[in-house]
Amino acid sequence: MYFIDSHTHLRSLTWQNLEEMYLTGIREIISPVHFDAAKPIDNIVIIETWEYLVETHFARAKSNFIKPHAMIGISMVGAPKDNPEMLYKILPDYLSRAETVAIGEIGFEPNSRTNNNIDFQESLIRNQLEIAKKMNIPVVFHVPNPPEFKKKFTDRTLSICKEHNMMMANVLIDHCSEVNIKTVLDSGAYVGISVQPFRKMTPEMAAKIIKNYGYDRIMLNSDFGSLPSDHLAVPKTAFSLKRLGCKDEEIERVCCYNAREFYKL
Repeated sequence: MYFIDSHTHLRSLTWQNLEEMYLTGIREIISPVHFDAAKPIDNIVIIETWEYLVETHFARAKSNFIKPHAMIGISMVGAPKDNPEMLYKILPDYLSRAETVAIGEIGFEPNSRTNNNIDFQESLIRNQLEIAKKMNIPVVFHVPNPPEFKKKFTDRTLSICKEHNMMMANVLIDHCSEVNIKTVLDSGAYVGISVQPFRKMTPEMAAKIIKNYGYDRIMLNSDFGSLPSDHLAVPKTAFSLKRLGCKDEEIERVCCYNAREFYKL
């Protein structure tokens, strides 16, 4: 099978990780910029990190025969300490690059160490949604743990998207679980399931959720980063789906084709 990891942080993946991903069938990855900051960041640092993803880390993926794509955005966990107007002006240039397939990941994170002011995070979201609308580019939203936060901020994110008249086919709510997946599917948006130890989502759990809710507008990812993660999450979940009796074409839909459809690959 041909797998796409629809959200993994390339900066955190080692050479050996990438080699193992290829060997287990992962042929494309979508990587947002990875921030592990403990305080607000200079605008210049944010721009340099965007650049570093594409200009440096992409080469490591390609050397292991994996095609990389980028999400570029102003993250809630890499919040700028400067006025973000400069970033809003430059962001369209990065979104216009052939390597970039979405704005992301953006959203709400009450535990952000760079800026946990929810009103400020909402302003970042709203400004980037307007850019997304003008450019007709998909947007990927992070929603936080624990379950009560996941439900609360999913509802708030979807409400904001509707206020901005976003095409819901261009909206992905990531890190979904049983608590919010129906809400997201009912909205017309896409669902991302992060199969990740940190989020206490195992391949077996993800497979059962998919079996229950179907195969349309759902995609899988590892969200591999600095927190406990599994770079082989997508093929492991495919195996769990196979054990549940899912057909190959159903497995390929959530492990590849839905990502192709959403990211316009």
